[in-house]
Amino acid sequence: WSVYNDADPSWHVNDAGGCSPLGLQIRQSTFAFDRTGALGNTIFLKFQIIHPLLTTATDDVYTRTLEDMYVSLWADVDLGGSSDDLTGCDTTLSLGFTYNATNNDQTYGKTPPVVGYDFFLGPLTAGGDTLGMTSFNKYINGTDPGSSDATYNYQQGLLPDGSALIDPTTGEPTHYFNPGDPVMGTGWLDNNAADKRMMLSSGPFSMEPGDTQIVVAALIIGQGSNRLSSVAGLRFYDTYAQDAFDK
Repeated sequence: WSVYNDADPSWHVNDAGGCSPLGLQIRQSTFAFDRTGALGNTIFLKFQIIHPLLTTATDDVYTRTLEDMYVSLWADVDLGGSSDDLTGCDTTLSLGFTYNATNNDQTYGKTPPVVGYDFFLGPLTAGGDTLGMTSFNKYINGTDPGSSDATYNYQQGLLPDGSALIDPTTGEPTHYFNPGDPVMGTGWLDNNAADKRMMLSSGPFSMEPGDTQIVVAALIIGQGSNRLSSVAGLRFYDTYAQDAFDK
């Protein structure tokens, strides 16, 4: 369990997130189960996101409504050998994942696993709707967003400059990079093996001073007899673990 906030502006030095403090506090619980099967391959991440109500605060960051917010799960997975990674997402499961480009990984050999992240419980909108994954993006290590504006565009499912992301297989705008099915070999697939970073986002939502949002995510591992059976196994584990969480 840990608790942290973004109140100290001197820590806001990363170009991808170098904005003014939002005044949020996060209480994070990380837990897992010592057992076989899906739950034994899942790490749960529960985030209690608090927008404190400080009526005596002189900084208006503690008295203003935070609008059009997004919460994101970011990962630089480095799956065994980091230079042969691919990414993808399953929009029906709110699942983003990193998998191997070949069945010859320098660490895992012929049976490379898959690492996935999922929103088991997304943020709530003002209308009471629970959001899932609303965008998925990826980029190669070294081509990270150069500003908080570029990061926010990514969170919205846009390109860093704010233009629309186009699915080359359909010619239509989308908010998801590589939502195809690598097991079946259909749809828009990642075909550029590299040291990939990925980010799943959920939003938009707003928070009034005094509001709390609960977001539950999961980090899931799937490993089969080869790279694509690992993807299939990840989806099975994800579906099982999501059902267990829902119940």
